[in-house]
Amino acid sequence: MFGKRRKKDEQPIDWMGLLSLLEDDDRRAVVERLYPAESRESFLAAVRRINAKLVDEILSSGRQVHSAGQLVNWPVVAIAGMLNSGKTSLVATYLSELGRARTLRGPSNAEGTHRFVLWLPSQWQSDAELWSLLLTRIGDALGQAPEMLAEDPVEAHSQYNNQGGSEAELAIPLVATDPGLDAAEIGLLDCPDIVSDEAFGLGSPEIRRKLLARAATLCSAFLIVTSAESSRDATLGDLLRIASDLMPGVPRMLAVNKVRPRQTPDHIHETFEPLVKANGIETIYAAYDFDVPASRPFIPSTGDGKVIASVDLEDDLLPTFFSVSENPDDNPPAAIGEDRLLRALPSRLDRTELFEKFRVALQVSLRSAIWDKGLVGISRDAHRSIEATERAQRCLLEAALEFFANRDVAGDVVELRLHQSERIIRQLSESFALTAPWYARWGVRMNTWVRRVGGGAGDLLRQLTPSALAERTAMEVKDKFRRGDYGGLMTPKSLNHSLERSGGVRALSHWFQDESDPDIGQWTECSEAAISRFERDDFTSLDPRRLDEAVRQMWAEVPMHKKLSTGLTPLATMLAAFGGVLMVPLDFGASFLAYASIPELFAALGLTTLSTLWAGGANTRNVGQQAAKQQLVDFHAVLCDAFGVNRPEKPTTIRVGASKVALPLSSISPRDAVGPTISLYRVRDEFQQELQKRLPRTTP
Repeated sequence: MFGKRRKKDEQPIDWMGLLSLLEDDDRRAVVERLYPAESRESFLAAVRRINAKLVDEILSSGRQVHSAGQLVNWPVVAIAGMLNSGKTSLVATYLSELGRARTLRGPSNAEGTHRFVLWLPSQWQSDAELWSLLLTRIGDALGQAPEMLAEDPVEAHSQYNNQGGSEAELAIPLVATDPGLDAAEIGLLDCPDIVSDEAFGLGSPEIRRKLLARAATLCSAFLIVTSAESSRDATLGDLLRIASDLMPGVPRMLAVNKVRPRQTPDHIHETFEPLVKANGIETIYAAYDFDVPASRPFIPSTGDGKVIASVDLEDDLLPTFFSVSENPDDNPPAAIGEDRLLRALPSRLDRTELFEKFRVALQVSLRSAIWDKGLVGISRDAHRSIEATERAQRCLLEAALEFFANRDVAGDVVELRLHQSERIIRQLSESFALTAPWYARWGVRMNTWVRRVGGGAGDLLRQLTPSALAERTAMEVKDKFRRGDYGGLMTPKSLNHSLERSGGVRALSHWFQDESDPDIGQWTECSEAAISRFERDDFTSLDPRRLDEAVRQMWAEVPMHKKLSTGLTPLATMLAAFGGVLMVPLDFGASFLAYASIPELFAALGLTTLSTLWAGGANTRNVGQQAAKQQLVDFHAVLCDAFGVNRPEKPTTIRVGASKVALPLSSISPRDAVGPTISLYRVRDEFQQELQKRLPRTTP
C-alpha cells in the first residue's frame, strides 16, 4: 500500500551474538598471551585490563543498541488536522485507560491541542540511559529540550491546551509514554492546528509550520484528520499542501472522521479523490459517527459478523477507522480484513528518519567503542608488549656481548669468546694431550721422573721442573683473568653494570615500578641466579673431530725453533693454563663465569705464537666460534628467563668482523623468572575475522 520500505543503510547489529564473541576466551579470543604463561584472553577481559571504564561504555552501548533495535523499529505517525477535528480522539484509540485520561478532547477551543505532544511506547523508558539519549535526540530535532507530560490528568490537560498562554511554550514539545502503544507498536505525534490564525495568541501558523517541519524527522507517516463536510474547505486544501511541502518523502494519509450513514464508504472515496490525487495522499480512512445508530452497519466487522468494537471510555465512543475502497462491495457493511484498519498501520510503515538515525548513531557509537577504542587499544597494548620485549632482549644481548665478544679499539666485534666451563677445559686438555707430538709428551714424562728422583731438591730446582712452571703459569692466568688483560670474569656486580650500560634502566623498567631513582642493586639476586644457572646448565661442547684436527694442524705449524726452545714444557704449560682457569673459583666463589677465546688463553700463557696460529687458521678459529655462538644464545636465554623477558622466537643476527653471523636458537630449557616479568601478547587474526563478520568495520 505504501510502496517499498526504505532501504536500510546499515544492517541491525545482533548484540547478543556479538556479546558472546566479546566474552569468548577460547577459540575466538582476541588475545593470545605468549609470556610469562601461555593463555588466551577475551575481548572484554583485555579491555578491562587496559581501560576498565571502556568496558562499561561498550556494554552500555551494546545494551542501548539491543534495546533500540527492538523499540525504535516502531514507526511514529504525525496526526494533524484543524481545530477540534478529532485528532486527539484518534490518538486516544491507541492508548491505555490511564493514557486516554491524560489526553484533552472536546469541541471547544478550551479543549483543543495547542502543543506538540509525542506519545511513545512505555518500553522505551525502561532503559534510563537509552531514554535520556532519545530525549536529547528529540530535543535536537525539534530545537527545544522536551518537557514530560504530567501524570496527573488535570495538569496534563493544562499542558495540552497551553493554558499558560505562552507562545514560547508552543516550541517546547511534550513527551508522554503509554503501555497501550507497546501493544500497538507505534508512536504518535499529536499536532496542534497548523493553519489557524493568531487569534488565540498561541503562535502564528507560520511558527507552527516551522515546528511541524522539524517534527517531520520524527515521523514515518502523516495522517490528516478532517470531517466529511470539509472536502471543499480551502483550509483542508492548505493543510494538505503544507503536509506535502513539509514531508515530501513521508507517506501521507487522510482520515475522515464522524462520517454520517448517508455517505457510504465509496462515496467518501469519490468525494475526496480530487484532493487525494492533487496532494499525493496514499490512503483514505473513514470512521463513522457512533452517536448515530444508523452508522452501525458501517462499523467494520470480522468474517463471522462480529463488530470490531471501539473502546468505550465513560460513554466516550472512540472512532474506528478503516481504509475505504472505490468498489462498494469491498467496504462495510461487507466484512473486511483487519489489515484495512488504521490500527494495522504500524506493520506497514518503516521506522522514522530520526529514530533510524538514532539507531544508526547508537550502532556507530558501539562500532567505534569496539573497533576504534577497544581493538585499537588492545592492538597498541600488544604492540607495546612486543616493543618492550624486543627492547629488553636487545639490552640483555648487548650486556651478554660485553662478556662474550672480543672487540677491537673501534668497538667492533672481532670474535666471540667461550665460557671456559669445565666441559670445554677438559675437551681442550684431552685434545692437546692426545694430539701432542713426541717432544711435548717427553716433557711431561721428564717432569714426572724429575719429581720422583729429585723430590728433596731445593726451591730453585722445583721451580725449573715442568710442574712448578705449570703451577706458576696457573697463578699468572688467574691474575690476568682477574685484571681483564685477556678474557675476563663475570660476576653479579659486573653483570649489573653491563646491563646499566646497555640501557637496562629503561629496557628493564618493569623491575623498578616507576621509581624516580632506580637502584640497579635490585638486579643482583637475578644476576647471581642467571650466572649460577648458566654455569650449571651449560653443556655446550666443542666438536671433538674438528677440535682434534685443528689442534694437530696447530702442532704441525709450530716453527722448529719454537719446538726446540719450548722443548720440555709446552704440553705441561698448556695443561697448567687450562687447570688455572678451573682453579679461579677457589678465589672468587661460585657466582662467576670465566670467559675467553682460545687465542686469548694462549696469549695469557705468553704463547703468542700458538695464539697467532690458532686465530689465523680458519679451521681452528671456527672450532671455538661455533661453540661460542651457542653459549652466547644460551646465556642470553638464561638472562631472558631470569629477568622476566620472553626469549627470541627467531634466530638473531649479529656482526662479527666483516660478516653477519646468524645465531642459533637456545638449547637450554626455559625456567621461571626470578622477579617481575614483561607480558607479551598478540592479537589473534581469528578474532578480527569473526568481528568483521558480526560488526563490519565499514558499512556498504
